[in-house]
Formats: sequence, C-alpha cells, structure tokens
Amino acid sequence: MTGRGLWPFVLARAACSNSRLNPDDWYPVSVPVAAARGEAAAAIAVCAACPVRGEWLELALRNWAIGQFGVWGGTVPAEREKLRAGQVTQLAHVLPGNQPAGQVAS
Repeated sequence: MTGRGLWPFVLARAACSNSRLNPDDWYPVSVPVAAARGEAAAAIAVCAACPVRGEWLELALRNWAIGQFGVWGGTVPAEREKLRAGQVTQLAHVLPGNQPAGQVAS
C-alpha cells in the first residue's frame, strides 16, 4: 500500500493507538542511539508487538518533516537518520540524472 491510503491503514492497526503511555515516552531527548533507546524503552516495547511496525517506519522515512522526531516503528531518530542516509546514497547511484555534465548514462 502506498500514498495517502497508508496513513489510515496504519492508524487503525497500530499498537500505539491503544497504548496507555505518556506522550512524552515516545520522544527521547538524548541523541546517541543507546541513550535514546533507553529513554524510549517503554515505547519501543509497544512497537515490538505492533502488526504495522514496518509501515510506521516507512511513513517516518517518507514524511521526514514529522518522522525525524520520536519513536516510529521501534526506532529512534538517530537510527532513522542512518536509514535515510542509506536510501539517499542508493538513489544517487541508480538515478540516471546523476551523471557529470556532458556524460550520458550507458
């Protein structure tokens, strides 16, 4: 599923929708992965049993304006930044428009 239809699909099935956690539990303040995961351990535990964990992660990566904050799909911001950087690197290698001026992709 892609596009706008993914949001309602995920929201209807997400384990966090029924979680009784404090909203602050979803937003670690530390940047290093280990510290952030420790601060958000309760939220990450909710994600571990979520049937749409992968879809939440996909939404965070696609919608970076909001996906760069908090816990999404059991990951903390620094983890998603690494995933996102890998996607950008992969795209740079496969998009034909990334050839130096005057060269044609073969």
